[in-house]
Amino acid sequence: MPLLKIQVLDSSKSQITPARVHLRDEKGKYYYPKKCLPYEKDNHFTTDGQFKILLPVCKISLLVEKGKEYIPVEGEFDLEKGQDYHIDCELQRWINMAELGWYSGDLHIHRPIGEMKNLILAEDLNVAPNITVWNDWKYSDKDVKLVPRNRIIQADKLHATSILTQEDERQGSALIMFNLDSPIELGLRSDWYPAGFAYCRIAHEMGYMVDQEKPFWWEAPVNIALGGVDTIGIMNNHIQRDEIMDNEAWGKPRDLQKYPGYKGFVDNVLDQYYHYLNLGMKLPISAGSASGVLKNPVGFNRLYVHLEEEFGYYEWFIGMKQGRSFATNGPMLFFAIDGQEPGANIKSKTPFRRR
Repeated sequence: MPLLKIQVLDSSKSQITPARVHLRDEKGKYYYPKKCLPYEKDNHFTTDGQFKILLPVCKISLLVEKGKEYIPVEGEFDLEKGQDYHIDCELQRWINMAELGWYSGDLHIHRPIGEMKNLILAEDLNVAPNITVWNDWKYSDKDVKLVPRNRIIQADKLHATSILTQEDERQGSALIMFNLDSPIELGLRSDWYPAGFAYCRIAHEMGYMVDQEKPFWWEAPVNIALGGVDTIGIMNNHIQRDEIMDNEAWGKPRDLQKYPGYKGFVDNVLDQYYHYLNLGMKLPISAGSASGVLKNPVGFNRLYVHLEEEFGYYEWFIGMKQGRSFATNGPMLFFAIDGQEPGANIKSKTPFRRR
């Protein structure tokens, strides 16, 4: 069998760099090296920057990606019997957001704790709160019996993950609570009781942040009106790498005549969000991929937060709450109004008139 050896390089540093890889043959079968981190929901694996794998004689397709700030590398190779193939993949940055003061985060991740450092380096994701408490289920690694004192795990000085994020996901809503010291326990619960706002209230009393995971959940208007949430998921997990999940799950169904198709799904999410803004509510956005549950790699949907000072994990969340951010799954858009960037309050010098 042909032996394929791949080395992934950051062209700006001329050194090996972690990345995400999609490797398949002409029949659509995907392949995963033994010592890499496979994620079959999205047909990829994560490598520390070099791997080798024995493959059948075939035409192989290779895609290498590293987050949103590097240009992907693609190629096809005809593998022949008895041959070894050594390939260097050079990834080129097209933008360095951290140098501009912008740092990325994915607010909805369900991956094993032990994989997170490798995953965030491979995706160049700066902030990654990992959901380790979901309803009555706790911790994503079987060998984790006690949560370490240090809730934040630094992969390096610009990439960090946390190990105690909680999601309450029932019939009324899905809420995500960040950077907890211990899980919020409400005792006996059902699909509808108590309302998700009970989690919001306790989380805020304890100084935690709460995200309304999507705007179309039934309880979302109540949670928002009562001040129960700090942010709301606009670039949410229904927006996936290969498709858009064209439904509202068990939330409030949209009017399909007004909002048809995939574009209608997105327009409905945006219109609901804009209604809150038009009511005078300052409600910053969030973004999440639900990697581990849905067909997204870590960081596919991400929020960029602008920090005036150097990077800090908790400082990033403060910036998110203040709205100094934008959400994306690819494009980078910068703008300012009267020299003010996102998150600023701007008072109009003239009355606003509807046209």
